[in-house]
Amino acid sequence: MKTGVHIVIILLLLILCAKRDAAEAAPPFSIHRTDMYPSGARIVFSVPASEKVQFQLPGTFDIASVRPLASEETVIHSFEAVEVSRQEWIPPVLEKAFEAIREKERQRAILAGKISAIDQSLELLSAPLPKELKGSEVADYVVSVRSVREKMELEHAVLSESLEELQKEIAVLRRDFESKMPSDSQKAINVTVVLEGKGPVFVEAFSRHAEWRPFYRMDLSGETGEISGVLFARARQKTGLLFEGNVHFHTSMPSVAVSPPELKPLVADFAPEQKENRRYAMDGALPMMATMAEAPAPAPTPPAIVQTLTDLSAQAEGILTGDNTFADFNLGSFLLKSETSIVSVPALSEQGWLVAESKGLPLPILPGSVELSVDGHPSGKTTLPEHGSGSDLLVAFGRTPRVHASREKIVSKEGSTWTGRGRLEDGYTIEVSNSMPHTVTVALRDRIPVSSRENISVETLRIDPKPEELTEQNLLTWKLSLAPGEKRTVQVLFRLGYPSDETLLFR
Repeated sequence: MKTGVHIVIILLLLILCAKRDAAEAAPPFSIHRTDMYPSGARIVFSVPASEKVQFQLPGTFDIASVRPLASEETVIHSFEAVEVSRQEWIPPVLEKAFEAIREKERQRAILAGKISAIDQSLELLSAPLPKELKGSEVADYVVSVRSVREKMELEHAVLSESLEELQKEIAVLRRDFESKMPSDSQKAINVTVVLEGKGPVFVEAFSRHAEWRPFYRMDLSGETGEISGVLFARARQKTGLLFEGNVHFHTSMPSVAVSPPELKPLVADFAPEQKENRRYAMDGALPMMATMAEAPAPAPTPPAIVQTLTDLSAQAEGILTGDNTFADFNLGSFLLKSETSIVSVPALSEQGWLVAESKGLPLPILPGSVELSVDGHPSGKTTLPEHGSGSDLLVAFGRTPRVHASREKIVSKEGSTWTGRGRLEDGYTIEVSNSMPHTVTVALRDRIPVSSRENISVETLRIDPKPEELTEQNLLTWKLSLAPGEKRTVQVLFRLGYPSDETLLFR
């Protein structure tokens, strides 16, 4: 009997080892190229050629996108990609986490077994006294049983507390594990290729379980006005596979279907009666899986951004684990010359803004977030739209509380003329002060109303001092040079004329 039990245990161990070896075996393919898009990834797999190539992809890839790529060294006679079911797949990157959970569960089972054994022993100790006990033997027996029971109760309490803590640990590990597990882990795509030739077979596939976004770190030198910038790609993917090596980052998703734009006639008609109508938006377009030419290797600095008519892209070396963990890729650094100024808009804030303007950009700026600093000290965050090479870049690096502007409204005077039209005299006074230890030039900006109707007139009565700029929208800009501790005053007065039976509204 014992021999049979030993044989069963040995067979189970062999089966477990075989499964483990199969799980740890390297996949029959390698990743030849990785293209990351804002919401997806295109992967080109390389498989050694033979007469019949068979391999399996995770279910996180879109089966409709799996296809072979043309090669001069091979001739493909047939290609098949079939979605199949399988036991839950544990990605290699999560095997250690899975084994940690299994080990904790084994410890939990051992503790539960010990607690169960103590419970059974306590039940036996609660049985009636043996009938053969007499006289002093009864007292000795009771003392002995109580001593044993106390030890067991104490051990039971300690084990129960350990079991409770272990269950909490397992719950935390499981939540973390499940959050990193790829979806559709019980599905797979079986790929079969019948071919002729000696070169490797290239197969591409697209997955929506990936994303990336660009972001910058920019530091402004208060002394020279130079902007030191670094472009990063923050990316993650949850396919279950490891993306390692050169990764290409694209700013645009290729469209699934493209046709020339057609402008239809604009027809004016009466609106139909309102009815409840629900519209359902289609899911994002699946990128066309077209073979892409290899981008040139990026220079160390600045970032090598490849520009086409429909896309901007860059590339970098790195690793993207398949468990949805973010990774930052350094795409390159750059140096921009800029002119700094302090902009004050007291209608918005009493504090000024430190602004840097770089003209004629030597490289394009990708749309993304920016972490800002001045002389190495964090100053804020912002978001930049896309800028092409040769364009101008204007960035506000943060507030300057030591340049202060207060705006006081002048008491309005209302009245009427002999023609019966209403009249309103209004205005404001601005006081700008400099608490910096050096002279600064402040671009002070404000406004006077602009008329949106023919029967509303705007007349400027006084602007002192005269502004350097006055736009058609009545936006005013003064450029004031302020010495340390100096204060300057600006006064604006205007008159509005309008029908006396109307009420003015400023918007």
